[in-house]
Amino acid sequence: MSNFQSLALKHTISCFFNSLFREYQNYSYQNISAENAKVAIVVDVPEKGTVLIPLAKKSLLGRHEYQGDFLLKSALGTEAISFETTVDLILDLLCQHWNEPSEKKSIFVDRLKNSLHNMELSLKARHQDLKNLYSQKISFEQAEQGLMIGHNFHPYPKMREGFDDKDFEIYSPEMGGHFGLHWFFAKPEILHLQKAASFTTSAWTKMLFESEVSSVIPEGMIPFPVHPWQAQHLLKNEAVQSYLKSGQLVDARLSTPKTWYPTSSLRSVYSRQSPYMLKFSLTLRLTNSIRHLTDVEVVRGLQVYDVMNTATGQQFRKEHPQFEIIFEPAFAALKNQQGGIISESIVVCRENPFQKEEAAFENIVVSTLAQDNPLGGETLIWQQVEKHAGLSKVSLAKASEQWFQQYLHVALRPFVVAQSEYGVLLGAHQQNMILQIKDGLPVKAYFRDCQGTGYSEHGFKLFHQDVASLTRENGNVLDNKGNILFAYYLLVNSTWNVMAALSHPNGVSEERLLEMLIEFMTSMNKPTLPDSSFLDYVLKEARIYQKGNFICSLQNLNENTATNPLAIYNLIDNPLATKKTETVL
Repeated sequence: MSNFQSLALKHTISCFFNSLFREYQNYSYQNISAENAKVAIVVDVPEKGTVLIPLAKKSLLGRHEYQGDFLLKSALGTEAISFETTVDLILDLLCQHWNEPSEKKSIFVDRLKNSLHNMELSLKARHQDLKNLYSQKISFEQAEQGLMIGHNFHPYPKMREGFDDKDFEIYSPEMGGHFGLHWFFAKPEILHLQKAASFTTSAWTKMLFESEVSSVIPEGMIPFPVHPWQAQHLLKNEAVQSYLKSGQLVDARLSTPKTWYPTSSLRSVYSRQSPYMLKFSLTLRLTNSIRHLTDVEVVRGLQVYDVMNTATGQQFRKEHPQFEIIFEPAFAALKNQQGGIISESIVVCRENPFQKEEAAFENIVVSTLAQDNPLGGETLIWQQVEKHAGLSKVSLAKASEQWFQQYLHVALRPFVVAQSEYGVLLGAHQQNMILQIKDGLPVKAYFRDCQGTGYSEHGFKLFHQDVASLTRENGNVLDNKGNILFAYYLLVNSTWNVMAALSHPNGVSEERLLEMLIEFMTSMNKPTLPDSSFLDYVLKEARIYQKGNFICSLQNLNENTATNPLAIYNLIDNPLATKKTETVL
């Protein structure tokens, strides 16, 4: 096995089992070596025996590290088994446990292999870039294309169903992909253009086109940008073919500069020269979903722009100068022949605050900061701690605490205030949060991807009279289930991962970081809050909900079209409430 194969397997093992043990909780821990306190997770597999999965590190937050070896204990004795055999045994158990047919197992295994294959390809192709990423100051673009492992609680985080190896090479951030945009010219009657009421740039596609190429726009037509991979799918669409024949749509077939880079989400692209980033529909299955945007969700991006430009929204922004929302104030799409939107054609206009990055700062997505080092070694967060400790001449333990304290102040606080005082629920998972780093410390936070934004009843009352698009019919005025979604993204997905990556034998433990988090959240839970329901939920409930990526994957669901998004959520122990109880006792 090559070094890149073994690294890809190591990361796959971690993602697979950490995802699994957040959802399948019929397991126990067992000491398997008295000398070095080695612990294994033990899973009973009826009629087969017991599977032992030795840990290199046990995590309070569920982000365990694994030895990479597996044992099967049966009546015949104990034998070493491979990852593939372990997966086979576990999936048979889960199909029985969750009453899933065996064909679902086959689909799951194929996707797991695809993810492993892609991870190996990207590690091999980018290993030199990764050495630089973990040794030098990095740009926004490098950080986005440095997320090599992906969602560390997903069984197959780098699955790309619809890409072949060549597509993966050109269009994936993990491969350092970059390309030019594909342009169409469209008659106004077949184009749906919609913008936030307070967004003043109506001809944003024209502005983007003219900054890209010097060609003349045909009279009476509007430039329409398309992801080059998605263009092949749109050209097969019946309505698109009809428009091309009638001349209502023209394929520009222009050679545009290859200055667009896929960001960590793959379907969003970035160019340092452009005032906008773009987010596209892609007819591609990534993790839990076929990545088609919908008109309902992109309208929510426009809402956020208008909400934050009301007097009340501007007050929130003024109160948090260390926090910035990257707005999505407009979108475009081709219409079908009935006048509705062709969802596969949607493109979102996203502001680009990273056009001229100041040399003093690094703007790094949290998922890259917190991921295990793809080549082995320390995380980026820990390297930032070491840098801060050196510059400030403090101990690594003190530097760790200062780093986390800054994270709580610049990143966590604005999200909690937005929910508890303004009724705005921003879906802050670790791929939607970017930290600006200076001298090894976070000094500012950015939030992106406004399409998952919800509002509590308090938020609806505050904003609906000033923002016409904020209606109950849009489906994002939420009752208490909003707290479940908000807590999962902000705490379980983002903050717990930051804490797990930050904890270190030479710094501070997860226990200490939990104490700091509880103290911080408790200090924010004031009696005068308009809405304390979220803080009460995460500080008092012994069990809270998390998104079940494993069950979603095994059931072969398309999460984007699920009628009840909470159907794949499950309860897990809440270390905030447990730790708080221990402290009180």
